[in-house]
Amino acid sequence: MATSQKKETPDTGVTQSKPTAAAAEHGDHDRIVMASRRADGSMDQIRPEFIGDKETAVAAAKEQLAVQAVSAVDVAARGVAAGPADDGTGSSEPDAEVKALKEAHDQAKETAESQAEREVEQLHQGLGDR
Repeated sequence: MATSQKKETPDTGVTQSKPTAAAAEHGDHDRIVMASRRADGSMDQIRPEFIGDKETAVAAAKEQLAVQAVSAVDVAARGVAAGPADDGTGSSEPDAEVKALKEAHDQAKETAESQAEREVEQLHQGLGDR
């Protein structure tokens, strides 16, 4: 039984060294259900196209951006260090700083959710749209 000799090629980690004719003509892009995000909240894909159920994509983007925006508000307002230790007085009234921070969280979340809806609306391709 004869065996064919395996062609020795360097492992570049790239499965396709040359784009197909269609990819070369139109360029490559990422088809996603949920975006990867950079630290500033922008999407980290190449010309992203949301696929799948649109409502699911909107919900995922809203949650993702809201959590990131609220976290950014915390870092901007308080830095990465924790606040002072509890002095044991146990006041039930939130102080003005916490109330202001909560309002900033709510505003950041609302803005992020609006951004998520706009992104998915702009970049979503339904099953019949291709």
